[in-house]
This record gives sequence, C-alpha cells and structure tokens, in this order.
Amino acid sequence: MTSAKQRTKANAGDKSSPPPPDDVAKRNPKAAKGVSSPAGPGLLGRALTAAFYLALVAAAAGLAGFYLQRVRDELSQASRRQEAAAARTEELAKTVEAVLQQVDTMRLTVGSFESSLKDSQSELDKTNRAVRKGEAETRRIEEVLHKLQNEILKDLSDGIRDVKEARERDFSSLEKTVEERLTELTKSINDNVVAFTEVQGETQNEVQTLREKVQAVEGLSALKHELLAVSTAVADLRTSSEVQVTTSSLRESLSATEAVLQSLSGQVKTLEDGLQEATATLRALEQNLQAKTDSAAQGREDWELRLKTVEENAESLIASATEQSEKLESLLSKYDSHESALATLSRDLQTLRPSGSEAEDPDVLSTVRKITEAQEAFSSDISVLKNSLDELQNAVAVLDSAQKELSSLDEGQKQQAVEHGQRLATLEEAMKGQTVADSVGDLQAAVSQAKNDLQMLRTAVDSLVAYSVKIEANEKDIGSLKTLMDETKASVEALSIKLELVQEKV
Repeated sequence: MTSAKQRTKANAGDKSSPPPPDDVAKRNPKAAKGVSSPAGPGLLGRALTAAFYLALVAAAAGLAGFYLQRVRDELSQASRRQEAAAARTEELAKTVEAVLQQVDTMRLTVGSFESSLKDSQSELDKTNRAVRKGEAETRRIEEVLHKLQNEILKDLSDGIRDVKEARERDFSSLEKTVEERLTELTKSINDNVVAFTEVQGETQNEVQTLREKVQAVEGLSALKHELLAVSTAVADLRTSSEVQVTTSSLRESLSATEAVLQSLSGQVKTLEDGLQEATATLRALEQNLQAKTDSAAQGREDWELRLKTVEENAESLIASATEQSEKLESLLSKYDSHESALATLSRDLQTLRPSGSEAEDPDVLSTVRKITEAQEAFSSDISVLKNSLDELQNAVAVLDSAQKELSSLDEGQKQQAVEHGQRLATLEEAMKGQTVADSVGDLQAAVSQAKNDLQMLRTAVDSLVAYSVKIEANEKDIGSLKTLMDETKASVEALSIKLELVQEKV
C-alpha cells in the first residue's frame, strides 16, 4: 500500500513539475503567432481613429483659439473705441466747460466793457461839449479882439484925422486931445486885456479840468482792465474748482443726451417714414378723389341729360296720358250710352222675337250675338285701358319720385364736393402750421374721412346706376303703354264703327 501511494505521489509530482525551458520556448512562439495575428489590425485602426480624433480636437481647438483671438481683438478694438469715445467725450466736456467759462467771462467782460463804454461815452460827450464850449469861447474872444482891433484902428484913424484937422488950430489943444485919446485908448486896451485875461484864465481852467477828467478816464480804464484781469483769474480759479464736479454731471448728461438723441433720431425716422407714407397715400387719395369727382361730374352731366330727356318724355307722356284719359272718359260715356242703347235694343228684340217671322230669326240672332260679342270685347278693352291707365299713373308717380331722388342726390354730390374741397384746404393749412405728430394724426383722420367719403360716393354711384336701371325700365313701360294706348285707340275706333253699323242695321 505504501509503495503504491509512493508511486502515485511520484507520478503526480512528475505531472505537476514544470516542463523544461526548451519545451516552453517551443510552445510560446506558436501562441504568440496565434495571438498577434488577429490583434494587429484592430490596434492600428484604433490608433488611426485616435489620431483622427486628436487631429479634429486640435483643429477645433485651433479654430476656437482663432475665433477667441478674433473676439479678443474685436473686444479690444471696441474697448479702445469706447475709451477713445470716452476720451473724446471728456475732451468735448472739457471744451464745452471751457467754452461755457469763456462765454461767462465774455458776458462779464462784455457787460463791464459796455458799462465802461457807456461811461467813456458819457465822458466823451462831456469833453465834446466842453471842447465845443471852448471853441465857442475862443471864437468869441477872437471876435472881441477883432472888434477891439477895429475900434483901435478906427480910433487911431479918427485921432489922426482929428490931429490933422486940429494941427492947424492949436498945438496945445492938440496935445490935450492926443492925451485924452491916448488915455481913452489905453483904458480901453487895458479893459480889453483884462477881459481877455479873464477869458483866457477861464479857458485854461476848463482845459485843466478836461485834462483831469481825461486822466481820470484813463485811470478808470486801467482800473477796469485790472478788474477784468482779476475777475478772469477768479473765474478761472472758480471754474477749475468746479470742473471736477461738473465733468461727471456732464458725462452723465452727455450719455443721456446721446441716448435721447438716438431715440429721437429713431422716432424722427419713423415719423418721416410715416409722413412720407401718409403723403403718398394722401396724394393717391387726392388723385382717386379727383378721378371720382371727375367721373361723378361727368356721370352727373350724363344723368342730367338723360334726366332732361326722361322729364321731357314724362311730360309728353303725362300730356298724352291726360289726353288719353279725356278720350277714355268720352269713350266711357259713349260706352254707357251704347250700353243703354243695346239694352233697349235687346228689350225691343225680345219683344219682337215672338211676333217676327221664322226667316228673320237667324239674322236677328246673328246680329244680337255680334252685338253681345262686341259688347264683351269692348268691356274687356275698357278694363285693359283702365289697367293701363293705372299703370301709367303709377309710372308717373315713380318718375316723380325718381326725379326728386335724383335732384336730392345731385345736391348731396355738390355738397360733398364742396366739403371735400374745404377739407383739402383745411388739411393743407393744417400741414403748414402743425407739427409732425399732429400732421400725421390729421393725415390719418383725413385718410379715414376720405375713405368714408369714397364709400359714400360709391354708394351714391350705385344708387344712380340703380335709378338709371329703374328709369330705363320706366321708359320701356312707357313705350309699352304707348303701344297699348294706340291699340286701345284702334280697338275703340273699330268698336265705335261696329256699334254704328249695328245701330244702322237695327
């Protein structure tokens, strides 16, 4: 037992022991060949697909990077533009502030300059008046000196003449007279010199005052210039302190004004488009209205002509109807007389029938039968005439109503044309004086009113067409009535002839 167990263990050990390395090397190449042959193409395809996907991802990443770069460039350009616009707005704000400051300073300077100009003008007026006064004084002094010179010359000439005259008389008296004349001359000269010195002193005083005033004016102008410089410096300091406060408000106001301007530009564009459309529609409506009014006027003229002809025909028909009614009344009276005569004849025949001979009976019966047939035909014709007369009266009434309606329509069309003209005139005046929004609203109202008026014109034209059809039907009825009247005339004349023949036979 033990030996058997040992043998089995040895066999199991032999089986479980690893094969030699040569056998393993021989077996592994076969297994490697069997495994590598199917796995090679799959790995290559996977590698290719992976490379393809990587290429696609790289391309997508490149495109995304390119577009991102473009977007960044555009954003940078937009930011630069925005910064440039902001800088421009700041510059504009600064320029506007500077301009406003300059305007304020200019207003102040202009006001001060105007006041200084007024003062200088008043001073110049005063100096001009003083200069004129000085010129007048100098002219007066010159006149006085000229008079004094003339008087001196005259006195000298008179003295010389007196001296010459009195030289021969008396030398002593001559000396006295000469002395007196000389004293008088010296006195007058002294007086004139004193007056001249007084006038000269006054003129010098006035000239001095004028010089002082001119110097004061020059000092005022210098003070004004200094005050202007000080005010400009103070304004510059004040504006420089206020610039920082007003820039933010100006930026906000500029942005708000830009938004408002954009919205207003859009509204203006829409209003312009609406106004153009409204003007185009108004022109089209005016053209349509003009065409409708022309056609309505032409149609009215045609209807007036036709109405005149219809009225003439109606008047002639009314006259003929009156004549026919008179004739019909006379025929009815004749018919009544003939009926009475026939009644008497029938009574006489009935009385004569039993007493008459048998040979005369057929003739009498035939005449009686003819008389009765003629009486029946005459009565039927008279009933037809009565019916035709009633129809004729109805047709005349319809014609009268049609004439009234046509006249009312004509008046309505005239009134509508006048109203259209007034509305167009009011629209033109309103377009001149109103704003865009009001003109657009008025144009819309005018367009709606014009549409309503066109609808009314169409209804009026349709009613005119219907009345024209009625008038044509009435004309046809009148023609048929004429023919019936002629036929009734002929039948009445034939019946009268037959009655006369029957009376003659009876």
